[in-house]
Amino acid sequence: MSALYAEVHYALYGIFSLLKKPQPEVLADAPYRVEPSTEIPILCLVKDADRYPIRMRKITLGVSYPSGCFQEFSFDFDETVKERCWHRILAFYPLEEGPVAIDVLFHFRDKRGDHRVRNDNYRGTSHAPLKVFVAGYSLPKSEGWYYGEAHYHTIYTDDQVEFGLPIQATATLARAMGLSWAVATDHSYDLDNFPGDPSRNDPYLSSWNRMKEEVAALNSDRDNFTLLIGEEISCRNGSGRNVHLLGYKMTDFIEGSGDSAERWPDTASELSIPEALLRIHRDGGVAYAAHPCETWPWLQRLLLGRGRWSRKDLKEDLLSGLQFWNGEKGGGFERGRKEWIRLLLEGKRIFALGGNDAHGNFNRSRKIGLPFLTIRESNKHLFGRVRNCLFIRGELTTNNVFSALREGNLIVTNGPFVAISLRNEMGREAIVGEQIDGKDMRLKVEPRTTAEFGPFEVIDVLRGRIRARQEQIFKRLKWNDGKKVFVLRFKAKGPSYIRVEARTRKGALCITNPIWINRS
Repeated sequence: MSALYAEVHYALYGIFSLLKKPQPEVLADAPYRVEPSTEIPILCLVKDADRYPIRMRKITLGVSYPSGCFQEFSFDFDETVKERCWHRILAFYPLEEGPVAIDVLFHFRDKRGDHRVRNDNYRGTSHAPLKVFVAGYSLPKSEGWYYGEAHYHTIYTDDQVEFGLPIQATATLARAMGLSWAVATDHSYDLDNFPGDPSRNDPYLSSWNRMKEEVAALNSDRDNFTLLIGEEISCRNGSGRNVHLLGYKMTDFIEGSGDSAERWPDTASELSIPEALLRIHRDGGVAYAAHPCETWPWLQRLLLGRGRWSRKDLKEDLLSGLQFWNGEKGGGFERGRKEWIRLLLEGKRIFALGGNDAHGNFNRSRKIGLPFLTIRESNKHLFGRVRNCLFIRGELTTNNVFSALREGNLIVTNGPFVAISLRNEMGREAIVGEQIDGKDMRLKVEPRTTAEFGPFEVIDVLRGRIRARQEQIFKRLKWNDGKKVFVLRFKAKGPSYIRVEARTRKGALCITNPIWINRS
């Protein structure tokens, strides 16, 4: 389901592991794209050096450009690495726009001798160069809108098969991509473990408390990026199967360990969906269903009791929305979008949300394939590839980001940008996620795209009639690169909503949340 950094040191007694080796995990990562005139940050990560210490001699970067030009950088360290999670960020300004290939060579020594690792030291991976697209234009948006990542995992998701991104590295890599905010949504069944020991629960919740401290420190140091505290909570659906729920901006930890395998073969999570929603609500947070219509691999369904959100589950009153776009547009995306539209037409005010479920992985996913035997690589579920763009009134602060997520003032995209607003005959205006009364409506549509994502192929203004339970294309706009704003006038007829879906010729998609119209 998710993308992650693979943990390879765990092994069951008596079972051979082809992946395990007496070295820490050593790997490099980088954003899959960077904004114009921005340094490319390279994350160099060493995990579990507290068990397998090394002496890092130097790290070299080899950079290949589209023109055939080649650059090389060398960074000397001569540093003993013995922390559980060590990282450094190396950066350089690219010489050209377009696709850039980067090889990262780690030179280190351990008790067995000298080693040179290219991009990662996992067995069975490609060790291929990191691919970074140097953009010629910034991510498209209008004033007051901010891009961010709503579902990713930090180093506090750390267990037998995976680990995430150091919190301090998040802001640097995300800002280079053009993002301004993110929500750390670590697994509930990891946040209650002793640091470095996923087999034991910590009654003092050291990981949860340290995570909150790190987030607070990051937010106090930066004025151009904000990180929210969240949690991906395992809870029981109506059939007793484990599903995941995103809780944002809680102060108290919420337990959920049914699919952690910590109590196997008991796979029942502590809380039902309604119970978890009530806990989030009482703590002042907001909740979205995480990848609600994705199909789990059969082994996870069998051994971990994982399942899907049912239609009844999705109708829970305290649920704010569905994160149905989870890194890719597959079957889970299509099923989730249909369920969302069905709920809208039933009159439920519920929001769409995107995310990537990235456990680090800005450039490519490396995750366990066959347990103890293989690692699979892919470019799916990369941090920031599916983005939410929030409209924020005022400054970029944690509270304002949370407010926009709570109110659904957002669009979801993997490329183009579309903002919509409605003005009624009294002059009142509403944006995505809001409601408006009136009869005579003026709709403003502001589409934006760049060469990176391609020109618009389709811009569909969709109207949902709630009484008729029918959504139709109200207007298909013809894209003209010189036209920045479209204005449509119409009369409201009964309770309804307006939203937009826009697709570019390169296949990039933007989905806005609705504006609801109250007209009796």
